[in-house]
Amino acid sequence: MSGVANRKVVEDFWRCFSATDTDGARALLHEDVTWRAMGQQGGLPISGEMDLDGILALMQSVRESSKDGLALKMLEWTLDGERVAVEMEGLAHMNNGKTYNNRYHFLVIVHDGKILRLREYGDTDQVRRVFLE
Repeated sequence: MSGVANRKVVEDFWRCFSATDTDGARALLHEDVTWRAMGQQGGLPISGEMDLDGILALMQSVRESSKDGLALKMLEWTLDGERVAVEMEGLAHMNNGKTYNNRYHFLVIVHDGKILRLREYGDTDQVRRVFLE
């Protein structure tokens, strides 16, 4: 697939994630997908690696802990064959009264039209302060 086609797969996945469309997301994820959140300590619920079931559970968890889900705005793109890099901003109004506003960089590997790898770089302290305190 071309870089443009791979970008569309990634865009569609993030739209499904934001809408908590787990069926739509599942259709875009490779059965061997992994999502690695790059928290240094590994003690946060989102640090470390998730498989397909973990990703779908994360989608549900974010939706259940927020008033209207997580709004994602895709800002900048870099395309290189199977490698799709995207800078994004996430915004959610949480059930605990806090506002979650994070910036991310994702490196996504798309293989045969499905997402095989996600590598997330974001502010894990923002996650701790909003989700865990």
